[in-house]
Amino acid sequence: MVEKVYLLRHGHIDNGSAKRYLGRTDVPLDTQGKEQAHSLHDYFKTIPIDMIFTSPLKRCVQTARVLCVDKPITYHMVEAFAEIDMGDWENVEMSYIASHNPELYAQRGKDLEYFTPPNGESFHDMAKRVRDAFDAITHHATGTILIIAHAGVNRMILSSILSIEIKDMFTIEQPYACVNELTWDQQRTQWNYQRVL
Repeated sequence: MVEKVYLLRHGHIDNGSAKRYLGRTDVPLDTQGKEQAHSLHDYFKTIPIDMIFTSPLKRCVQTARVLCVDKPITYHMVEAFAEIDMGDWENVEMSYIASHNPELYAQRGKDLEYFTPPNGESFHDMAKRVRDAFDAITHHATGTILIIAHAGVNRMILSSILSIEIKDMFTIEQPYACVNELTWDQQRTQWNYQRVL
C-alpha cells in the first residue's frame, strides 16, 4: 500500500485571453509552464519517488517527463486521470455558451455535479472514474508515488478526502504547478492533506 502521495497540477498553459472550457483539449505547456516543470523537478530532486502516474494529456506528460530526469523510474499514463470531457463545449468560450445556450449554461450553474454538457460528461461521472483509479493505485502501489493531473482531477480526489461536496469543489484552490501532499493517519483509514507548494 502507498505510504505517501504527491498530487500535482501540470504547469501553465496558454488558453487565450477569454475564459473557455478546456478539458480534453490537448494543449501543451507554454514557456511559463515549462519553467514551472523545471522548478518542480528541482523541488523533487532529493525526494525519493517510487512511481509516477500521469494524465495522458500533453500538458501533464510534458511535466512528467521533466520530473523523471535524474530518477531511475518512468511514468505511467492513466486514462482515468484525464480532465473532464466537456463534449460540444470543449475549447469554446464561456461567454459564447452563455449567450447562445443560456438555458443550458444556467442549468450547469444550478446543478454543477450532475449537469452533462452535450456529448460530454458530468462532474459526478468524472468523480467516479477519478476516485476509483486513485483508490486502485494507492492500494496496489507501494512507497511514495507522484500523480500529475489537472485542477478538476485533483479537486475530485481532494474533495473526497476533505469531505467537500462536488458542488463546492472550486473552494479547493489548485493553481498551475501546485503540490499537494497526502499521508495516511496512524490507523491508515484517512488521508492527511496539506498543500506544500
